[in-house]
Amino acid sequence: MSEEKKKTMPMIIIHAAEAALDVKARQSIVGELSDFALECEALPKSPFVKSTVWTYYNLYDKDTVFMGEEATMNVVSVQIFVIEGGLDSNAKTSLVKGTTQIIGRQLSTSNFIPVYIIIHEVSEENWGIFGQKADLAAFRASSIDATALQFK
Repeated sequence: MSEEKKKTMPMIIIHAAEAALDVKARQSIVGELSDFALECEALPKSPFVKSTVWTYYNLYDKDTVFMGEEATMNVVSVQIFVIEGGLDSNAKTSLVKGTTQIIGRQLSTSNFIPVYIIIHEVSEENWGIFGQKADLAAFRASSIDATALQFK
């Protein structure tokens, strides 16, 4: 697979009990994870490309997250959406390990880190942004100093 094909932008959804991580910890995770995902996908970390990495953080009440039959607040699930073929096996392994470590630092645990990670690969044909199919060539060709998108 060509190096050009390996360059895609991720979308990330994190699920966690609200009590597991405070706002500062969530912001830290999102910042680190955005940079790390771009690194795994070999994309430039320009303000523009970083602004196309969208992360949704879903928070749950402490009595709505379970391990087996026991309510818990210290487990996290992460879904990472990428263009199909954008990550080889080594990049997927790195993404899973690194994501787990990033979240583990904020959960203050380093042994058995309770994080589920699912990588969803979506065909390029089925990825849309801004009312159009994603133009990955434009993301690949963007300048390292391209300005971030602004939506407020």
